[in-house]
Amino acid sequence: MNKKMTWSSLALILCMVLFAAGCSNAANTKGGASNTNPGSTTPATGEQSSEEVDNYENGLPRNEKVTLKVGLLESGYGREWFDYAVKLFTEKYPNVTFDITASPKIGDLVSTKASAGNDEDMFDLFYSDTWTEYVNANKLEPVTGIFEMSPDDAPGQKLNDLIVPGFNDPEKYYKDNAWVFPIANYIGGMFFDQKLFDENGWNKSPKTYDEFIQLCEAIKSKGIDPIVYAGLYNYAQFAFDTKIFEIAEENENNQFRNDFEYFNGPQNTSPENIEVYKRLYDMGKKGYISKKSVGMNHTQSQMLVLQHKAAMVPSGDWIENEMKESAPDDFQWGYMAVPFTNNPDGPIYMNNGLSYSFEIWAAKPELNKKWAKQFLLSLMSNEVQQELVEKGGALPLRKDYLDVPTRADNMKPLQKSIATYMKENQVVLELKNRKIELTHPDYAASLKVIVDNMALVLTGQEQPEPFLQDAEKLLQNAITNDKEAQNKE
Repeated sequence: MNKKMTWSSLALILCMVLFAAGCSNAANTKGGASNTNPGSTTPATGEQSSEEVDNYENGLPRNEKVTLKVGLLESGYGREWFDYAVKLFTEKYPNVTFDITASPKIGDLVSTKASAGNDEDMFDLFYSDTWTEYVNANKLEPVTGIFEMSPDDAPGQKLNDLIVPGFNDPEKYYKDNAWVFPIANYIGGMFFDQKLFDENGWNKSPKTYDEFIQLCEAIKSKGIDPIVYAGLYNYAQFAFDTKIFEIAEENENNQFRNDFEYFNGPQNTSPENIEVYKRLYDMGKKGYISKKSVGMNHTQSQMLVLQHKAAMVPSGDWIENEMKESAPDDFQWGYMAVPFTNNPDGPIYMNNGLSYSFEIWAAKPELNKKWAKQFLLSLMSNEVQQELVEKGGALPLRKDYLDVPTRADNMKPLQKSIATYMKENQVVLELKNRKIELTHPDYAASLKVIVDNMALVLTGQEQPEPFLQDAEKLLQNAITNDKEAQNKE
């Protein structure tokens, strides 16, 4: 983000489970709406126009019945929060009903319906992780305008000003629009035992790179590995893969974002990327990253943190739920991002990703699409957000969520830790989006070169430059071939 999406007010985010699938079977349910009229529209005195009588305050008609077909992803968040949101919405707008199809594989069903070409049978609202192909086929409705609307519990305030910075980023719009409405995101970074840190007086929120290195040295002096990670799966990315943007900002490289998004110029061998890898190699050389990481999977590395054989582990915020059966009763997960500059006031770029969202099918009646947008807006009320936090385990997307202190009481320790970190630090939620897609096989080959060598670099056993150059050659060949193919289309 060239315009910094930073926090100066209470902010927090998103998600508890990145890949968790729901356990229930696919289900088709009809969400019937109450037929009770919410109140008389007859004026006490004077006359009202028919428009005032027949329309809600949002301008949509009261007397036209609409059914919204929803393709609901059954995931780790469950559906209790969603059913609650539907209940609230249909009580307020009894002319709207919902036809809900819920499945952990809803994306497959969406794809099948899209291929069939029957727009009437397609969902109005749905989850899909392949939304860009639908945008390219002109099948999705932009949701940009929703961010200019005001939730019912914040009249006069645009959603764009209430939502956590980074979840609606005009600079990163695809084809000049937002197409995906965010529901929950995951956060990546360093995870640790807060009680262990408190007992040793260790810094739980380093503001600069030097402070983070000092923390690693303090931990190492106690005979504990400062960092361990899943070398088999390159989980280090959850803590370090956004650091190139911090280095670029420190270098005042204003062209970096555009070059990254469009694969312009060197990528693996850019000065920013090389600097990040040099620092990681140096950390490994100094013994801050455990050599045990090389052959470990994610649960093995996380177990070492539970056993206090290592102090920190890169992962995502699903870690609390993932390790709940193994964690000691007094273990309390905490969170930090790793700063990579020495500017204590500079933004810290945090790894995150979209884990739950909704899209709107374009070839639907205009009235359906308008009601779909109103429903998505309603999901951002703090009442629904609270249900999603407490029942679904996500983190709220509203900046003002914790303005009511009692809401914090019902958050899990890791949720509170992330919220506190984001409140006390200037952060950027970095998605690392690209504006073009590479399909040439050398692109995948270049990524494999990096994954295959990453563990040896992070443990100080291999210099990064040689394999970064090998990966860059493959990447540039993929870029050249893909761009030539795109120009021929």
